Amino acid sequence: MKPTPIIAADIGNTSTTIAHMRGLEVISEFDVSSHALVKDVHDALVANKVDTRLPLVIASVNPKGADMLEFAWRAMAGSKIVLLGRDLIVPIANKTKPPEKTGQDRLVNALAAKRRCGKDAIVVDFGTAITFDVLKNGAYEGGVITPGIGLAMEALHQKTALLPLVRPQGRPPVVGHDTESAINAGVFYGYVGLVDNILRELTKTYKTKPAVLATGGYGAQIAPEIKAINEVLPHLTHEGIALAFASGK
Repeated sequence: MKPTPIIAADIGNTSTTIAHMRGLEVISEFDVSSHALVKDVHDALVANKVDTRLPLVIASVNPKGADMLEFAWRAMAGSKIVLLGRDLIVPIANKTKPPEKTGQDRLVNALAAKRRCGKDAIVVDFGTAITFDVLKNGAYEGGVITPGIGLAMEALHQKTALLPLVRPQGRPPVVGHDTESAINAGVFYGYVGLVDNILRELTKTYKTKPAVLATGGYGAQIAPEIKAINEVLPHLTHEGIALAFASGK
């Protein structure tokens, strides 16, 4: 694809990653809360010296987060805004029902996977939710959604009287010798098993073995433990955003 520069925003339920891209190459990136107010988003754009002369292309599963970014961008007299799903349809066949309910992040994940792997692939996106995006014969078929790692830890804290809020800390010992390490072990090894089993079942639905790609914030921690995952690609969603924009120019 022609290396067109854009500002690509992946707006999730918890955080937003904004990347300056040249074609499929990430030049720079930063995160801001998806719950930030317009002023905070504006300040983050200024602090990170975002070039507002470039098009802003957004894939969002958080309408309020998208609104705050759009308001901040317009306040800076930024260039045109393209919200995927509203201003531009992601160019991939979508077999879900109804197709308009599919998250734009999942469609761009599938689009990027199609470019990298061909017609058959599975993308595991480790975000607030862990999503499994199924690409078959070049079309987006749907997939699986399960609560993410951070969400599980927050639920343990919020729904119990004494359990603390614990943050993931990489690969822990399987036997926890205090409450925090026991929670870390349970979540880490539990999610390794969960992801491995879902991938095993999804792979059975293919005639030939699909490529399996991982992305998302927790992907670097969990994916190396799962043999079925072929590659970890932190910027896969942004690649898909860039591909979608390039198709509609």
